[in-house]
Amino acid sequence: MTKIKNISSKIGASLFALVFAIGFSLAGYAGGVRPMCKAVYGWWRSGELVAVQATVDKLELHEHHDDSTTWQAEAEFSYQYKGKSYRSKRINIAGDSSDNLSDYHQQIHRALMQARSSQQSVTVWMDPQEPAYAVYDRQVRLNRLIFLIPFATLFPLVGIGGFAALWFIWRPQKKEDVDAMLRQQINAEGWLEFKPISSASMALGGFALVWNLLCFPMAYVVLTGNASKGIPLTLLILLFPAVGVLLIGLALHTAYLNKRLGGLALWMARPPKTGMQGLAVRLRFALPLGEHMQTREESYPVHVEMICQHEDRRGEDTSTKTLWSHVLLDKLIPQGSRQLDLSIDLPGKLPGAGPLDDPKLEIVWRLVIKALGVEREFHLPVQQGLGEQVDVDALSRRPSAEKSIYALPQVPVNKAGQRRRLFFSYVFFFALIAVGAYFVFDAASGSMEHDKQAAEYAGTSAQAMESIEQLRARLDKGDDVNAVDEGGSSLLIQAADEPNLAKVRLLIEKGASINAATPVGTDGNGGRTALFAAINHDAVDIVQALADADADLHKAANQVWTPVHYAAYKGSLKSLRYFQQRGLEMNEGFAGGRGSTPLMLAAQYNQLQVISFLLQSGVDQGKKDLYGEDACGYARYFRQAQAAESLGCH
Repeated sequence: MTKIKNISSKIGASLFALVFAIGFSLAGYAGGVRPMCKAVYGWWRSGELVAVQATVDKLELHEHHDDSTTWQAEAEFSYQYKGKSYRSKRINIAGDSSDNLSDYHQQIHRALMQARSSQQSVTVWMDPQEPAYAVYDRQVRLNRLIFLIPFATLFPLVGIGGFAALWFIWRPQKKEDVDAMLRQQINAEGWLEFKPISSASMALGGFALVWNLLCFPMAYVVLTGNASKGIPLTLLILLFPAVGVLLIGLALHTAYLNKRLGGLALWMARPPKTGMQGLAVRLRFALPLGEHMQTREESYPVHVEMICQHEDRRGEDTSTKTLWSHVLLDKLIPQGSRQLDLSIDLPGKLPGAGPLDDPKLEIVWRLVIKALGVEREFHLPVQQGLGEQVDVDALSRRPSAEKSIYALPQVPVNKAGQRRRLFFSYVFFFALIAVGAYFVFDAASGSMEHDKQAAEYAGTSAQAMESIEQLRARLDKGDDVNAVDEGGSSLLIQAADEPNLAKVRLLIEKGASINAATPVGTDGNGGRTALFAAINHDAVDIVQALADADADLHKAANQVWTPVHYAAYKGSLKSLRYFQQRGLEMNEGFAGGRGSTPLMLAAQYNQLQVISFLLQSGVDQGKKDLYGEDACGYARYFRQAQAAESLGCH
């Protein structure tokens, strides 16, 4: 009957382990290892790709609802290479899947939709050795790669642990008597030799590794996401990697303490039995005592204690009761000692080591040594003395003889060394605070720095840019008034970009070409004039000066943006009002592409003031583009809730 119960328990435990082994292994492979390998392979392959022009034939943005909302952009490109036509659906070099780590898919979709609407080509990257392979974005997404780390490491480790559990459940159990086991531990000098049980440093290091593999990628993904975060939430997020750093520090400190003590072995002259008197015991240090101490002393406190305990594992937690304990040594040991010789008297009326009638009840004999800030423990196979009967239940019901045996002795150190350690502790602590503060304020200062740079660019002082007097002097000497910079921007475009009305008027006076535009590339982008530069800054005085000088108020840039559409897109309300006063059509659709109106663009880019102005101007809110979408359709499609509310969409 016991055998059947044992097999049933093994089968149940095996099924449980098998679920973990197979489930986590498959999840780790599919959700972590495979996509990470694809990302690394894609990065390695990206250097061999060449650029070709392609058209966007199909484009969709899928929204998936589960525990959270994720997005996935899907597109189909057609291109030609050496006279042959090819098609590709690849967007990212690392593979395409839905996620919500950032607005990556929305950005890709917007860029491709704009190109498709304006009938422009896009650049895709093709493998000349395999022309059917082409990808739109050959950059690996760092946030996604970091997000995959826990799935590619922890999940497979759990799966391996499940398979290891299966092996331990079904491995053959070798039954050996205590005498046979003791014979195997006799060393060359005829002593029984025991090794200490594994220290907690490896377990602590493993836990620190798992914690950091989980927390650091998650914190990076969350902190670099799009959602704005207040300082309290940012601090809460940073708390987890900070704990991880502390765990690593604690694990390294524990490993250092163990290394400082070095290897340790316990020798016994005879197999230990209860009732034995004068049992010779020798503790052997692999390194001379104190050899690796940072500050060596003449002697170090060493504490050695023998303990007999009753362990009860029948509940959720292990209950331990000390039946007997005796201090064998508690004194200062000279620097450089290699061994300690002790003598143990084992009381007769105590049980031997091993399980009792119930496997979850066990007697454990321990020898504990504490030295150099480290505690090491030996489990000893103490046998029951001959002819003695011990009532273990009665012993376990007695008042506990346990006393405070876990207080580690303090290793004497000089004050200079103590001050050094205290100093480095403070440095480490404040460094942690500095790193945390950097991450906390980085996101907030990022937008401020961007605004500062824009302000510096827009309002650059005379020390950084050419003054109007210098410009006038150059032109008076005969310099070309229509000279362009390396990007193809004329002097007039540069003046409007500052923006500097005085320079614009000077250049107009000197005969600058009002409608000079930047070159149009093979992808159709370009054609930017000084008027568009002024609209970008909503510098209505410059817009008016250019218009008075016969600037073309209808000419499009990028084959798409007319000045009115561009003003609606940028939210340049003053420029838009001026165009209305000049009699420009506020309800005009694109000449090509989707035929979007300024109101549709304002809805798409959530320009609420522009929406209000256009509605007050009496534009046709129900007007549809070439694909049958009105302004409300744009607001809904691009998830601009505020724009939809301003439009009164239902």
